[in-house]
Amino acid sequence: MEFNKNDLQHRKAKGEMLGVKDVLSRISQYWYLFLAGVLVCGALAFLYTQYATPAYSINSEITIDDQSSSPGGKALDGGSGMADFSDLLGMPSNAYNEIDILKSKILMTNVVKEMHLNVSLYRKESLNAVELYNEAPFEVDLIEKRDSIKERKFDIDITKNGLIHISNGKEELDKTVKFGQVIPCKQFDLIINKKPGIPNPNGYKLLVQSVDSKVEALTKKYAVDVTDKKSTTLAISLEYPNPKKGEAILQKIMTVYLQDNLQNKIQIADSTLAFIDNRLKIVSGELSGVESKFTEFKQKNNIANADEQAKSLVSNVSNYYQKLNDLQVQQTVLDDISKTINDPDSKRIIPSSLAVQDPVFAAAIGGYNQLLVQKAQLALSYKDSNPVVQNLDAEIENARQSLVKSFNSYKKSLAVSIEALKSQNTLLSNEVKSVPKKEQVFLDYSRQQNLKEELYLYLLKKREETAISKTSTISTARIIDPAKSDYEPFKPNKIVIMLIGIVLGFAIPWGFLYLKEMLNVKILEKEDILKHTDITVIGEIGNNADQKTLVVEKNSRSILSEQFRALRTNLQFVLNNKSSSVIMITSSMASEGKSFVALNLANVLALGNRRVVMIELDLRKPRLASTIGIEPGLGFTNYVISNSIGVADIIKPSGISDDVYIIPSGQIPPNPSELLLSDRLPELIDELKMHFDHIIIDSAPIGLVSDAQLIDKFTDVTLYVVRQEYTYKSQLDILNELVDTGKLRKTYIVMNDIKTRKPGYYGYSYGYSYGVESEHASV
Repeated sequence: MEFNKNDLQHRKAKGEMLGVKDVLSRISQYWYLFLAGVLVCGALAFLYTQYATPAYSINSEITIDDQSSSPGGKALDGGSGMADFSDLLGMPSNAYNEIDILKSKILMTNVVKEMHLNVSLYRKESLNAVELYNEAPFEVDLIEKRDSIKERKFDIDITKNGLIHISNGKEELDKTVKFGQVIPCKQFDLIINKKPGIPNPNGYKLLVQSVDSKVEALTKKYAVDVTDKKSTTLAISLEYPNPKKGEAILQKIMTVYLQDNLQNKIQIADSTLAFIDNRLKIVSGELSGVESKFTEFKQKNNIANADEQAKSLVSNVSNYYQKLNDLQVQQTVLDDISKTINDPDSKRIIPSSLAVQDPVFAAAIGGYNQLLVQKAQLALSYKDSNPVVQNLDAEIENARQSLVKSFNSYKKSLAVSIEALKSQNTLLSNEVKSVPKKEQVFLDYSRQQNLKEELYLYLLKKREETAISKTSTISTARIIDPAKSDYEPFKPNKIVIMLIGIVLGFAIPWGFLYLKEMLNVKILEKEDILKHTDITVIGEIGNNADQKTLVVEKNSRSILSEQFRALRTNLQFVLNNKSSSVIMITSSMASEGKSFVALNLANVLALGNRRVVMIELDLRKPRLASTIGIEPGLGFTNYVISNSIGVADIIKPSGISDDVYIIPSGQIPPNPSELLLSDRLPELIDELKMHFDHIIIDSAPIGLVSDAQLIDKFTDVTLYVVRQEYTYKSQLDILNELVDTGKLRKTYIVMNDIKTRKPGYYGYSYGYSYGVESEHASV
């Protein structure tokens, strides 16, 4: 089975655990960096909490009265249907609109100007400056010479003799003046007035900035929001280093807001009064015009009261019709009577039931009827020839003729009366027909007059109401909680700052180490190998501080000798106790220690009662033989080129052990790769297997040439040597490609030149000191 393969897969699956181990390993190795980082950052954090400018939270609450205006169709004054002008003084207040007003720059600008916040005074301390508010023994007045000024800082000291020393490099100002004296500058003039108080011995700093910049600075620390979505109460907050000054600023903001709110309502009232006065003039003129036209219309049509006159006109028409009817009835009766009285022979009595309106004619008819009655009575006693009867007949005839004359006269007068009534009735009828149109005009004028009168009276009423409202107008906003600062500053948060300092104390060293690792392209530790390849690390060789060629000896108890013994043990699992094995040792490039590993591996195998032969197949730059003092002579190249040279001619004792031999490379050939393709190489290996337990081949680096790939088919194990702080991480990609494509089989990595101070290797001396005696006893 392959050595440590399952352990490698387990670590790949548990990447987070590997990361934790890596972190702990880093901390344990570079503990002094982390300790120094925590101490330094912690100290800086502590100093920051002590000397940083504090920030207090100043809070207040203000409520907005949500007044709803009257509906436009609400009836006023008995259902006039007109909107109430007084609603203009109680317009609905939307909380979100008021937030925009409270956060407006014009509001903050007014506050800055009224409180002169663009002029700030600070008391000098040892490491910082503290802003003052009414604590200084003097105050500063600013007289601006231009609209926009640039920020300037002044140093102010009060001398022992009570004078002021003020200086500023940009203003080229450095002078001593008296209190109340004008201090001319390029952009403005300063006047410092004395107040009661004890001067600060460290002096003061004066900051003068533009109103806009101060407004911008305050706006960033100022917030307004509703306390609840269903509420019209607004929470107002301000962050400021001086709690008293912050309270004054926030209170001033609310005061200016309320004043502006009230002033706005007064302006609305003034505007309403002006509107009403203007409308009164117009309506008054319109009312006068309507009344004049209405009066003229009534005079022209003789109308006092249209309804009564219309009723009277209809009644007159009815009366005239009745009179006309009566006269016509009388005319009909007269026609009937005329038939009787115009006949001399007719002696009939005229009916007394006939309605005759003329009393004279009626009396005449009565007298005529009386004569006829007398004749009828005489006729019972006398004959017609009787003179009495004849006299009576003459009297009847005279009465009849008189009645005919009277009848004709009455009939004529009745006909005239009928014609007169007909004419009058026609006039009245025509007049009745014209009544609706006149009544419509009359109603129009009356409606216009009523409307103008109502509007005029309404405007007079509202003018009085508006005048009263103006004098009693109050703001729609009220302060619930005045501005109040927290007892402790919320910045800096000492606990959070200290925690941040401690975290940075760990993060900065870790970032430094991480950046160092990111910038380092070479292999520093075993984890670098595990991250870049799945090939097993079969051996780990420490640093050869003494620069000894041979570190493994029979009685050696050093760490390096024990590491090679561990490599030997691991190879036993890989080789499966083969009777004779071929081990090739290669690397990425020169100077990675493959000859050093080959030499000491050969010796440690020989210490286990094994016969070992080393073949120097790095034909381009052979170093193995010269390292142990073997003189140049016949070697591998001679064996391949000449068939007359046998194995015995090229094999030589190594001089390091009786069981270790070496076959030098021989002369450096011009075509090393072609020599490795010769059939003589497998013949050599087969013959050596018959006499040796292990054949160690020192091959050329695979990162430079392909020699090792040509040899791989004859080997049982390939050991790839990487050197700490020398081999590049990218060179492992070359090895991965060769293994993945099958150009190198059964390959394992040997990490060489490990410094014990590196993470993951600290403590080698302890780990191996325990097993040295037992291992030594068995070898």
